[in-house]
Amino acid sequence: ATIYSQEDFERYLKGLQLKGFGGTDFRPVFEQVETWIEEKEFANLKGLIYFTDGYGVFPEKMPPYETAFVFVDDSYTDKEVPPWAIEIVLGKEELERMGGAQRGY
Repeated sequence: ATIYSQEDFERYLKGLQLKGFGGTDFRPVFEQVETWIEEKEFANLKGLIYFTDGYGVFPEKMPPYETAFVFVDDSYTDKEVPPWAIEIVLGKEELERMGGAQRGY
């Protein structure tokens, strides 16, 4: 999802569904973002926020924008996040403040 405003983010959260739970290859997302950059979909991309359980294949190469991998504390166990990435662990309280309690997180 491309998010340009707080309203976009809130709309995105309302339709958010968690899937997978293991074995994710994170690299295709980065490849897609690179395609969008080349196609000028982003004029000045500042960063990518990736919500994940962390079980999967991380890209080896640092992208030309900041990247944060976000984990939920109840499923977090010291992931192998690349050294170039920002690692964020959200607690249940933060998710509830963002409206997650209404969606069963």
